[in-house]
Amino acid sequence: MTKKPVIGIIPTINLNNDANDPYQDRASFVTMYSEKIKKSGGIPLGILEDASLYTSLCDGYLWPGGNKILKEYIPLIEDAVKNNKPMLGICLGAQTIATLLNVLEDQQENQAKSFKETYDLNKETKPYLKKLEDENIHLHVVTKEKETIDKARHKVNIQKNSLLHEIFGCDDLNVVSLHGMFIARTPKNVLVSAQAEDKVIEAVEYKEKGALLLGVQFHPEIEEENPLFDWLVSSTKKYLTLVNRENSIKYYKNYKIVPYESKYPKCQRDSNLEENTAIAWKKLQSFLKENGYNAEIESAYRPKELQEEIYKQIKSDEGTEYAEAYVAKPGYSEHELGLAIDVCLQKNELWLCGFEEELSPFYAFLEECCSNFGFIIRYPKGKEQITKYNYEPWHIRYVGSVEIAKEIMDKHGTLEEYLCKKY
Repeated sequence: MTKKPVIGIIPTINLNNDANDPYQDRASFVTMYSEKIKKSGGIPLGILEDASLYTSLCDGYLWPGGNKILKEYIPLIEDAVKNNKPMLGICLGAQTIATLLNVLEDQQENQAKSFKETYDLNKETKPYLKKLEDENIHLHVVTKEKETIDKARHKVNIQKNSLLHEIFGCDDLNVVSLHGMFIARTPKNVLVSAQAEDKVIEAVEYKEKGALLLGVQFHPEIEEENPLFDWLVSSTKKYLTLVNRENSIKYYKNYKIVPYESKYPKCQRDSNLEENTAIAWKKLQSFLKENGYNAEIESAYRPKELQEEIYKQIKSDEGTEYAEAYVAKPGYSEHELGLAIDVCLQKNELWLCGFEEELSPFYAFLEECCSNFGFIIRYPKGKEQITKYNYEPWHIRYVGSVEIAKEIMDKHGTLEEYLCKKY
């Protein structure tokens, strides 16, 4: 059975009482959040106290509303950024994402200040958050009755070319708003992707390449439809999409293919990559070069039409048996995701590919180091019965997380075994 994504939920309230009553110290979780995660195909997991204990368990995070930013959970935002894990911030969660990124930007301007010192210094003179006026369209109390929910609705305008616009597919929404504070300023690396008609910020996105941090001030958990929770859960599988002989390409709309120019002379049409795969590849490529290996892309992203052309050509040149052992049929190739790379090597002004004998030391080194950059050897030796492909030491696959890549490679495993937890 394929592993379901685990979504870690930060507590809504974390109470510390002055009466020294041990039964009043508690963390609280709102059932609506966990129900939405389950409906979207994920497993909700409440995160308590030491957040670092949960990073290896969680595929994504939900930071819900509440009345206090809990600094103990800030490492989860850092984990989300580092390991391409999606995070959905709701209400206070959106304010937390914006505040953290603001403080980090302010820290760069005055590196002598700690995180807390930076926050304290700025919260009075140029605050990160401000209180809304008592009479406003954003602050309402709702019950389960439709009438009170509808009273809390107001229109928000969505920025085109934003992730939020991509998820909802429209220019405006009629949302339920329940907040008394608002985001007063945003850092350079945050996109304001939605605003109310009174110009209050209603959604923010971390706009670094391939980032998966999205914060909304409104409350999607109260709606019947689940687009934001569907995005949260499906985005955890973005880099773990299983494509093999039995599993065809599944379209994930948040894949983005970016141009890459390979120096390999025969690579003319298929060197482009998914954007985070491109970033990781450049880092791996630099590391290989530092260690004496001038590696390059022999083949990467292939549109379905190109995959069909390649399959037919190899089948014609090498025969059906060879083609089926080494080449996927169109619609069933990892290359159509933009996450797979066939690597070649330049040595003494010659280009080496495939099973040429001189490549053995390079392939051994690639196998040893690729997981440090989020890649795995997709078709390892001895696992042909599982992958249904022959051994290909040149074919690496980006899985989006160094932790996951190391687990697979350390166990001499495959993506199929990781997803089913069968090593």
